[in-house]
Amino acid sequence: MIRKIIAAALLAWTTLSASAIVDAQDTPRIWQGVYTDAQAARGKKEFESACIRCHGADLGGVSAPALKGDRFLQSFGNGSVDQLYLKIRDTMPPNFGTSISDDAKIDVVSYILQTNGYPPGARELPKSGDELSGVLIVGKGEQASVRDFTLVQTVGCLSKGANESWILVNSADPSPTRDDVPGADALTAAAAKPLGSGKFLLLHAAPHRPADHQGHKMEARGLIYAANPADARLTLTSLRMVGVC
Repeated sequence: MIRKIIAAALLAWTTLSASAIVDAQDTPRIWQGVYTDAQAARGKKEFESACIRCHGADLGGVSAPALKGDRFLQSFGNGSVDQLYLKIRDTMPPNFGTSISDDAKIDVVSYILQTNGYPPGARELPKSGDELSGVLIVGKGEQASVRDFTLVQTVGCLSKGANESWILVNSADPSPTRDDVPGADALTAAAAKPLGSGKFLLLHAAPHRPADHQGHKMEARGLIYAANPADARLTLTSLRMVGVC
């Protein structure tokens, strides 16, 4: 009897764990928590010091657009958090004699996310790397979709297509990236990244010597065009082998 109870408990735990994994995979990363409460608190202080004049105490906008609600999603929805950070880093605040550091500006980004209802997590939002560019800003209950002509990163299996073309099959969902070629850490992460069910026609593949890597798991980067999902394309900037399919 005890063995049956233990077995039933293990089965229930396994089922719940598997369900939790699926739910986490289906939930956009921004809704899983990408900043900390402490970081947002720092960001609020910086915002009140440098940004409140134009954007208002409630982020509702004064002489500059609102940074919350529908206006925020209209401006930054389906873009990456990296794009929001770069906008603030490179253009804010305007020339009012106020200057804040890049570290402070990423804290301001976390405060903006908090104000828009995105939950905190266990790790602070970084100010560089694919981790930041891979987080897309989407509304509650929405799924992330990368904008056309965005520089993205994905992994998949390299296969030869018709008329000397090359295709990336079983590809993972693409995520925005800031870098047109990967670093060593990015390649290590790509090797561990699971494959998916996507497919991309690879443009400008010849300079990357695809014939040497047919059947290999590849980390691919390039400009995406997926207006027609059945004919999604990637204009390559990088194609690196990370394993065998």
